[in-house]
Amino acid sequence: MRDQVKALLLTAALARAAPLEAQKDFMGADACRACHASQFERQSATGHARALRRVMEHPLAARFTTTEPLPRAPNFHFNFVKAGGGIHVRADDGQYVTELPIEWAFGAGEHAVTFVSRVSDEFYLEHSFSYYPGAGTFALTPRHDALPARNLHEAMGQPIRTQGARATISGCFGCHSTGPVFIGADGGMAVSEVGVRCEACHGAGGAHRSAAAAGDIGGAKRLIGKPGALSAVDLNRLCGECHRSLAEGENFDWGSSWSVRHQPPYLARSRCFQNSGGSLSCLNCHDPHDRVRRNDAPYYRGKCVGCHQTGKHAPSRTCLAQKEPD
Repeated sequence: MRDQVKALLLTAALARAAPLEAQKDFMGADACRACHASQFERQSATGHARALRRVMEHPLAARFTTTEPLPRAPNFHFNFVKAGGGIHVRADDGQYVTELPIEWAFGAGEHAVTFVSRVSDEFYLEHSFSYYPGAGTFALTPRHDALPARNLHEAMGQPIRTQGARATISGCFGCHSTGPVFIGADGGMAVSEVGVRCEACHGAGGAHRSAAAAGDIGGAKRLIGKPGALSAVDLNRLCGECHRSLAEGENFDWGSSWSVRHQPPYLARSRCFQNSGGSLSCLNCHDPHDRVRRNDAPYYRGKCVGCHQTGKHAPSRTCLAQKEPD
């Protein structure tokens, strides 16, 4: 059973760059709603489900304009403006002006929204400014402060190849969407479903739905991936397809604020994981069908106490110092 689940989930991972023929059973999240209404409704409210949108379809689109120019050293100024029914970035260096329409908004907006545009049949541009809802303002996209900005084109952002051997924009689209990602002859990206939805984790559901409709409930259960049936190591590896897993011998900067967003490596390094004998997984604390519980100490304390009971493994002094739930 576990091998079958792993095969289905591998198919889901490969869907991020697979041709249509390999994903003929992809059906979209709406098709899951009839039988899995509760999971569908809850998951639809998560940051995963809102991880990618066309810029004007993003829930925060009304905020994606500026009233004052955004400065970038040494002498650049940026404005986000409405134009042609969309949003454009207009930048100048005091002598020249360049303007580019924004196509895509990456991120649900719980932390930030980063903008992406196609600039040629080989490259997309990750824009130098992102929107940060918590502060209600624009600021440099993470790590762009380390990129050169010697001229206007460099100051606009980071070019990323559409496809190739290394990190590509097709990989970014694959992790922020569900189902196969298509690349047109002109280099334009098209996704099957925006956001990370049901089939991103459970695999294509067409065969599962057909079996269920035919009354073959046992067959339907076998024909859909169940991440919860995986070992903790395999499950963390599955999540790490997008949330990052470490390659063998990789030099990882554990102190970088950028690296903290890649949770699986830190979980694998934690004492909890190591002392669990490899049985601690992402699902021990996070229900992927629910919104992440932010600033909810009682909820996570309950998760900890589930394992760290006095009779099994006493809580550390750090845990004991926390205020008890009301």
